[in-house]
Amino acid sequence: MIEIIDTKVSIFKKNKSKLPQAAYQAEKQVLTRTIQDTIQLAEEIKPVPFSLINDLKSLIKQL
Repeated sequence: MIEIIDTKVSIFKKNKSKLPQAAYQAEKQVLTRTIQDTIQLAEEIKPVPFSLINDLKSLIKQL
């Protein structure tokens, strides 16, 4: 999941200035929901990977 998110966010950041506003908002929403779902899954792992969760939360802010 992390690799997919990294790839998709990198592509999004690279192309976001070229996207129409509607496409930008839609893609950002999909990425944000995917990251939030991944955070929720990570919180269920024992021991909880806090650094990964913090990295994912930071990634949402960077969008």
